Amino acid sequence: MQFLHLSICVLMLIVSVKTNDNNNKMCEEYFNSITEAIMSGQIPNNLSHQTILSSGKGLQDLGSYLVCRDTTDLHYIHLRMVSGGRPLHMGFCLPLFCEMEYLQKYNEITKEFINNLTNLQYNKSMIESVSYQDPEKMYPEWTFGTYLTLVLLIILVALNIIGSIFSIIAENKKKAYDDDLQIEIKKKAAQKINESKIEDSSIQDSINQNYKRSELIQNEIMENQESAFMSGKGQFEEIKYQKYKEPSWERLALSFSFIHNYQKLFKINEPKGENAGFVIFNGIRALSIFWVIYGHDQLIRGSNSFNVIDIPYKITEPGWVTLTPAAYFAVDTFFFVGGFLAAVLLLEKLTKLRTIKFSLVPAMWLHRFLRIWPTYAFCILVYWQLTVYWSDGPIWNEYISMTSTCDNQWWKNILFIDNMFSHGNNGLNYCFGWGWYLSNDFQIFLITPIILIIYAKNKKIGLALIILLLIGSIFSAYYIAYSHDYHLQIGTPNAKPQPDYQDVFYYKPWIRISPYLIGILFGFFYRNYISGQNKKLVDLAQKIKDSVLIRTLFYIVGIGLTQTIIWIIVPLQKDMNAWPQQAQYFYQAFNRVFFVIGVGLCITPALLGCKNDPSKLILGHPFWQPIARISFCMYLTHFIVILFMTFSSTQLVYYQYSHILFFTLTDIVYTIIIGGILSLAIEVPCMNLEKILFAPKKQQVPKWNSNQVGEKIEL
Repeated sequence: MQFLHLSICVLMLIVSVKTNDNNNKMCEEYFNSITEAIMSGQIPNNLSHQTILSSGKGLQDLGSYLVCRDTTDLHYIHLRMVSGGRPLHMGFCLPLFCEMEYLQKYNEITKEFINNLTNLQYNKSMIESVSYQDPEKMYPEWTFGTYLTLVLLIILVALNIIGSIFSIIAENKKKAYDDDLQIEIKKKAAQKINESKIEDSSIQDSINQNYKRSELIQNEIMENQESAFMSGKGQFEEIKYQKYKEPSWERLALSFSFIHNYQKLFKINEPKGENAGFVIFNGIRALSIFWVIYGHDQLIRGSNSFNVIDIPYKITEPGWVTLTPAAYFAVDTFFFVGGFLAAVLLLEKLTKLRTIKFSLVPAMWLHRFLRIWPTYAFCILVYWQLTVYWSDGPIWNEYISMTSTCDNQWWKNILFIDNMFSHGNNGLNYCFGWGWYLSNDFQIFLITPIILIIYAKNKKIGLALIILLLIGSIFSAYYIAYSHDYHLQIGTPNAKPQPDYQDVFYYKPWIRISPYLIGILFGFFYRNYISGQNKKLVDLAQKIKDSVLIRTLFYIVGIGLTQTIIWIIVPLQKDMNAWPQQAQYFYQAFNRVFFVIGVGLCITPALLGCKNDPSKLILGHPFWQPIARISFCMYLTHFIVILFMTFSSTQLVYYQYSHILFFTLTDIVYTIIIGGILSLAIEVPCMNLEKILFAPKKQQVPKWNSNQVGEKIEL
C-alpha cells in the first residue's frame, strides 16, 4: 500500500514536470511566432483580440486587468520595473501556458530592450531591474500573526458591542436611581418644611392662605424650599446624599461603550477658564493633518501615475505643487503645539505639588506611552497582517511588498526607535514608515519632563538649557547638510540622488526637536503670564492685548515668516542650482525654526485672550473640535488609506492638479471616517481605562454645600 502511494506521488511529479515543460515550449513558440510576424511586417495570427485590447500599450499602462482575469484561457501578468528606486508598471494579458516562472527567465533581456527604447526617447537608461509577477499568486499565506490580529480585532469589536449594550443598561439604572432620589428629596424637603416652626403666626397664616388660594403658588413655594434643600443651604444643610457610585463593571462598560465615547468625542465644548484660547489648536491640528495628507497624496499618487515621466517637469511650475515639499512644516507645527502644551500643562501640574521631584518622571513617561502605544501597535498589526487580504489588483503586490517589510522590522516601530535605523534606498524600506513622527515625539518627550522640572526648580537654568538645545539642533542641521552636501528634497529634473537623506537628516530627533523647543519657549511665556509671577512678561502681554498696532504687527511678521519660508523655494523647483549650496544649508538649518516662530506670533493674541481675534474666530471655530480630537488616529490611518486607494486601483491616474486635489479631498473624508472609528474603538477606551487604573483616590468631604465639591450627587 505504501509502495502504491509513493508510485502515485512520483507519477504525479513526472506529469507536473512534463506539463511545465510543455507550457514552456508552447509559450516559447507563442512569442517566436509573434516576433517573426512583426519582423516580416505582418500581424501575428496567434494574438487574439482580447489579448491586444487587455494588454498595456506602454509604460504605466496596466491594460484591462478585470477583463483579462475573467477570460478563461488568459491570465494577467504584471511587468514591474524599477527606475530611480521607484516602481514602474506595465500589464500583459497572456495565454495560461505562459507562466510567471517561465517569463522570469527573460528579466534581463526585457530590461535591456526597455532601456534601448528609453535611450532613443529620453537619452538615458531608466530601468534598473525588471520582474514578471502574477497578481493572483502574490497573496501571502495566513500566519500565526494573521490569526492573532484577527482574534484581537474580533475581541475589540465584541468589547465595543458589549460595552455599548451594558452602558445602555447602566444609564437606565442610573436614571432610575436619580428618579428615586428626586422623589426621596421631595419627601425629605416636605418633611423638613412641615417640621419647621414659624414663630410669626401672621406669616404662617399668609402662607396657609397662599396654599389654599392656588395650587400653582403652593408648588412654587415647595420648589423654592426644595431648591434650598438641594443646594445645601439654610435649615436643610445637614441633609446629604451620596452620589451614585458606579460598580466596576459599569465603569469598564462605559470605557468601551461606542455610544458613550461617541457622545464624548464629538461633543462641542465651549472654551472656559484661563486656557480658553487653546481652542485655536483645534484648527491648527486639523489643517496640519490635511496638509500632511495632501503632501503624501502627491508623493504616492504622483509616483504611481500614468504620466510619471512628466512629473519632474510638472513640479517646476509654482503653485499647488510648491506646497508639497513644504508639507513637512505641518509636522513641525505638530511638534510646536506638542511642546507648547507640554510646557503649559505639565508646569501647571508641577506648581500644584508641594515638592517637585525627578521621581515623577517615570510616571509621566508611562502616561505618554499608554496614551500612544496601544492604538499605534494595533494599527501596525492590522496594516501588516490583515489589510493585504482586503483588496486586489494589477499592482496590489506593491502594497503587499510594503507591508512585508514589517516581517523583520515591526519591533523597531513598537519600541519607538525605527527612526534610528537605515530604511534602504530613498527611505522606502520601512514598516509603517510614517511612524517616524511618533518615534521622534516619544523620544523628545523622554527629556521634556526633566527639562520642565529643572525649569520649575530654577527658571534661569531651565531657560538656558532650552536655548542651548535649540542652538545645538540648528547647528546639527547645518553641519549634517553641509557635511553630506544635501540639497533640498525637491524632485527637480537636475536634482542629484540623495538615497540616505531621510535616514541621516529627515528622521532624526536632534533635527526635528527645534520646533518642539520653540513651542516650549512660547509655553513658558504664556505660563508666566497666566501665573502673574513675572511682572515684566505680564506687562508685555497686556500691551499686546491693548494695542491693535502691536497685534497687527504680530500678524504681519508671523504671516510673512511662514509664507516666505514656503514660497522662497520656487526658484529651486526649476533649477536646483538656483541657490548657492551654502544658502541651501542655512535654509535647511533655520527653515522650521522661522516657520513655527511665525505660527507662534500669529496665535499669540488669541492665546492671550484678545477679543474678536481673527485666529480665534477661524482656528477656534467649533467645527474643528471633533477633527482635532481624532487627528492622532487620522495620522495613523491616512497613509494606509492613500496606499490602499492607490494600489487597489485597476488603472493609474493621470497626474494633474485637479485630479490630485480631488483625490486628496476624497482621502481626507475616508481618513476622518476611519480615524474616527479607530479613536472610538481603541484610543478613547484606552484613555478611559488609564483613568480608572491610575486615577488618584478622592477624599471624602464632610459637608455638602454650594462652596464645596465632594462625592455627592450632581442634581
